[in-house]
Amino acid sequence: MRMLKPILSRILFLVSLGAWAFIVFLMLSVARFNIPNIVDDFCFGWVSKEYGILTGAYYYYMGWSGRYFGNILMHTSPLYFSSDFIYLQFYTYSLIAFGFVTCLYVIKRISPWEWLDYRLWTGAFLFQALALYSVPGLYQWFYWFSGIYYYISFQIALLLMVVYFMDPPSRTRNGLLLVLLFCLMGSSEVSMLMFSGVFWGYQIWVWRFKRAIKSDLYPLIAVWLLGFLLVMLSPGNQVRAVTNVNLVDGVHILLANMKDLMRQFISSPFIWAFLAWVWWGFPLPASERRMSPINLLVITILFIGSMIVSFIPLSFALGEVHIPPRILSLFLLFLVVFVAFLLMHIKRYVPAGQGEGMVILIIVFIGAGIYFSENLQIVRHELSTGRAEAFAIENRARFEQIRTSKSDSVVIAPLKTKSSLFFTEELSSDPKHLWCKCIANYYGKKAVIRN
Repeated sequence: MRMLKPILSRILFLVSLGAWAFIVFLMLSVARFNIPNIVDDFCFGWVSKEYGILTGAYYYYMGWSGRYFGNILMHTSPLYFSSDFIYLQFYTYSLIAFGFVTCLYVIKRISPWEWLDYRLWTGAFLFQALALYSVPGLYQWFYWFSGIYYYISFQIALLLMVVYFMDPPSRTRNGLLLVLLFCLMGSSEVSMLMFSGVFWGYQIWVWRFKRAIKSDLYPLIAVWLLGFLLVMLSPGNQVRAVTNVNLVDGVHILLANMKDLMRQFISSPFIWAFLAWVWWGFPLPASERRMSPINLLVITILFIGSMIVSFIPLSFALGEVHIPPRILSLFLLFLVVFVAFLLMHIKRYVPAGQGEGMVILIIVFIGAGIYFSENLQIVRHELSTGRAEAFAIENRARFEQIRTSKSDSVVIAPLKTKSSLFFTEELSSDPKHLWCKCIANYYGKKAVIRN
C-alpha cells in the first residue's frame, strides 16, 4: 500500500498531461484555419499600418478605449506586419505557450517543488487544461486577435502578485513590479479593478495598526495611480460609455451576471479536479507564514467586493445584460485562483488527508471534464466536419477578391459556411458600416459591401 500513492500520483500526472495535450493538439490544428475577424481586426490592422503601432494606439485611446496597453497589443496585429493570414495562427501558439509558462512559474514559486518534479508539472497541466476545456470565451481569447489582452491581463496579474509576495527585494524585482503594474492597469478594466481592490485593500488592512508603509510600495502607488487615472480619465472611455441604465435594471443585470458566473464555476468538473488537487496534493513552502483566519476573511471580503465593483461598469454603464464570454472567462479564472488560495491556507488548520481515493476522484473529474466540455465538442466538430477549413477557404477567397479587385468599390457575396468556433459577424450591405469601412481602408478601396 505504501507504493500505491506514488503510483497513483504518477498516473494523475500522465492523465493531466494527456488531457492538456489533447485539447492543445486540437486547438493548434484548428488554428491553421484562423482568419482575421471583421470585428475590429481589420480596424486595428488598418490603423496600425497607416499610422504606426504607437500612434494608432493613441488614436484609439483618444476615441474608443482607455486600455492603453491593450491598445498597443491590438495594434501589433499580424495584419500590420503582413496581409498573409498564415501568420495569424502564431498568436494562438504564443498565447497558449505564454499561459503555460506563466502557470508553471507561478506554481514553482509558491511550492517547494523543483523544476523536474512531476507534481509541479501535474499542477501546470491540470490548471491549463481547466482553462482550455472550461472557459466559455475560448474562441474569443485564442482565435480573435482583438481579444488577446484579456488572457494576457490574467497572466500579468498572477505574475505581479507572485513577484511581489514571493521574490526577495532587489532592484530587478522592483523594476519588474513597476513594469508589470503599468501594463496590468492598461490591459483590462476587470483585471485592473480586481487587482486594485484586493491588493491595495489588503495593504490598507495591514496598515490598520499604523505600521510603517514598506518603502517599495511608494513607487507602486505612484505607478498604480498614474495607470488608474490614464484609464478612468481617457477620452475614449467617455466616448464609448453612452448607455445609462437605471438602478433597478442595473442591479438585475449585475445579479444575473453573478449567477451566470457561479453556474459556470459549479458546473465545471475540471475546476473541481483542480481544487481537489490543491486540497490534496499542493503543499505551501514551510517558509510561508500561516495566515490568520481574520486575514483570510478580510481577503475574501475584498475579493467579493472587488468582483462586484468590476461588474458595475458592465451592468450600469454599458448595460451588458449577458457579459461577453471573454469577460466571463476572466472572472472565472480569477475566482478559481482565489478559491485555490483559500484552500491552500485553510488546510493548514484542517488536515487535508492523504487518501488514495482523492487521486481517483480527481481522475474521475478530469474524465468528466473532457466528456462534458463544450469547448472540446466544438473544436472536434469544426475539424471532423471540415467546417473550419471550409469557413477559412471561403473567407480567404472573399478577402482575396477585395485585394485583387481593380474596382474601388467591391461587392462580395454573403458567407455560405457558418462557424460555431470562430468569433465572427457578417459584413453589412451598408458601405458606411464600421467593419466595411475598416476592410476597405485596409485594402485601399473606397467601399466594400455585401450584396
